[in-house]
Amino acid sequence: MIESLTGYGFSEKGIFRVEAKSQNHRFLEINMKLPLSLSGYEVEIRKLIKERFHRGRIDIIVSINQKEVIGKVYLNKKLAKQLYSAFIELKKELSILGSIDISMFSNFKELFVYEEDELDTNNLMLAVSEALQQLHQMRIREGDIIKQNLLQIADALEKEIVNLETMTEVSYNNYIEFLKNRIKEFIAEINLDEKRIVEQIIVYAQKSDIKEEVDRLRSHIIQFKENILKGGIVGKKLDFLLQEMMREANTVLAKTESIEVKNLGINIKTQVERLKEQIQNIQ
Repeated sequence: MIESLTGYGFSEKGIFRVEAKSQNHRFLEINMKLPLSLSGYEVEIRKLIKERFHRGRIDIIVSINQKEVIGKVYLNKKLAKQLYSAFIELKKELSILGSIDISMFSNFKELFVYEEDELDTNNLMLAVSEALQQLHQMRIREGDIIKQNLLQIADALEKEIVNLETMTEVSYNNYIEFLKNRIKEFIAEINLDEKRIVEQIIVYAQKSDIKEEVDRLRSHIIQFKENILKGGIVGKKLDFLLQEMMREANTVLAKTESIEVKNLGINIKTQVERLKEQIQNIQ
């Protein structure tokens, strides 16, 4: 099972609303936006995330539906009595007419104390867990699409490597024959030791031999496909194999003089680049 690094999950339990978003990131990065009253649950939520995910930027947004929050209002009677006494004293001292009524207290918010009932945080963790599960399932669904794309490109790359493998032996032998013929032309013009020249040709041709690079390319693409089919946390391993394939392809291009082989080397690099783009999106 291949898992994508992008996805979305959502859940609402009781008064709690939880959104979980995931984006591409080389490592696991967790960002949380919690109400101040729930900040004590950050460690527990982080633990849940780390149990499910290993790569990607995970954003968790938790909000509370305030319309559903139940609480109680208490009157600060001591303050109310002090205010009333102050009003009476002021009324007498300044000879203010009229009576003291309740409206005179309306501007003093300190008279009323609001206390919310204790939150049922069981619903909080249920909502977080459900949102993370939805996120996980979406990453799996997208991962399956990426897996099919990877296998398709890998098959095309493997065909190019097989073509290169077939051409390598022919190209090597043709190159030796070409050098031999060229040297014979020089030998015919000047008096040189033909045996010594042929030995040097073989040494030079061996430096241009790309068989080892092709064998390693073959091995890398086999491992690449095996890891895709096996699934799991394979993003970094696949990236390493692609780096090695790119290195081998560059060596092939540097060593060969054959236009046909160079074209195959360029095709291989193109397919490797396509794979590198795709694996940036998997765990």
